[in-house]
Amino acid sequence: MTGKPIFSAPRMTFRPAAIMTDEVREQMAERMIGGEHPDQVAKWLSMRGFPADVVRKEITAATRDPFYRGMTKLQTRLRKYEWVLANQRKAAALDPAIGELAHEEKIAPDRFFADYYAHGRPVLIDGLVDHWPAMDLWSLDHIAETLGETKVAVQDGREADADYEYNNLQHERLVPFSALAERFRGTAPTNDFYITANNADRNRDRLAPLYDEIAPIPGILEEGGEQQGFFWMGPKGTITPFHHDLTNNLLVQIAGEKRVKMVAPHDTPLMRNNRHCYSGWSGADLPAGDPEPGKPRVIECTLGPGQALFLPVGWWHHVEGLSLTIGMSFTAFARPNDHYSDYSSHGEM
Repeated sequence: MTGKPIFSAPRMTFRPAAIMTDEVREQMAERMIGGEHPDQVAKWLSMRGFPADVVRKEITAATRDPFYRGMTKLQTRLRKYEWVLANQRKAAALDPAIGELAHEEKIAPDRFFADYYAHGRPVLIDGLVDHWPAMDLWSLDHIAETLGETKVAVQDGREADADYEYNNLQHERLVPFSALAERFRGTAPTNDFYITANNADRNRDRLAPLYDEIAPIPGILEEGGEQQGFFWMGPKGTITPFHHDLTNNLLVQIAGEKRVKMVAPHDTPLMRNNRHCYSGWSGADLPAGDPEPGKPRVIECTLGPGQALFLPVGWWHHVEGLSLTIGMSFTAFARPNDHYSDYSSHGEM
């Protein structure tokens, strides 16, 4: 490499020399590929105790590495995608109703798919499940009487694990519903246990009597699609942290209320997507309303009994139980909904 050096190693006062490891090199690579100038990385290494000659050697080796040059091209391409999303965000901000959630009453299927499904636009719908027997039947007492000693799968021990949602497989337990019912009758808010869609495979047959008490949603769900739904039941205080799904979803509330916060896909670069489909933001970090600099715009609604919320694929959402809640969610729409077959970003970001 000739010409003017692309970096300069800063002078440093004497201190014990730090030891270069692969972990440090990985952090260095993340900084450089993330857009930091080599001078900035050199300063960072020097502040960590690395001598100037080591700093110079490591950064020169990194910038000459063909893998680094290839990654910088990918980083440029990523910045282009972020620019496109930023333009969509600017355009959306011109909409006077940007912070509002659309609200419909018994929407016709054709209009639902034309106005919302096709455009990836969320909507709160009333009257979609008024015909369900579950609307009159489902309560803690009814479900306890129906299931009795049937063992059901539940996410348990969540409060001891800050990463409980990502580690959901480690939290699945089989528990007689009678024992769960006693816990549900507690009045203190808790996020420690929750029957969720993550338990669906083991619960489908166990909850069969309850599935007999829901009904089709003609034209919106495919024929028999209601039988492919996911059962949710949790106490007041349950939290599903910010994430996005890999399908379009229809959330149906039967008992109790949930607070749902939503963030549009064009704000994904602001969502601190640190792993798979999860965000580094908490619910408290992102209040609804006009956003602070560096934060996304959040739309919020309260989902009550008999209401359905359409959550398009890619929309970030955070859900909090405001009371004991019972509901269903569905992905078997009467239109194509395969957005997961080509998804490959399961690891760390």
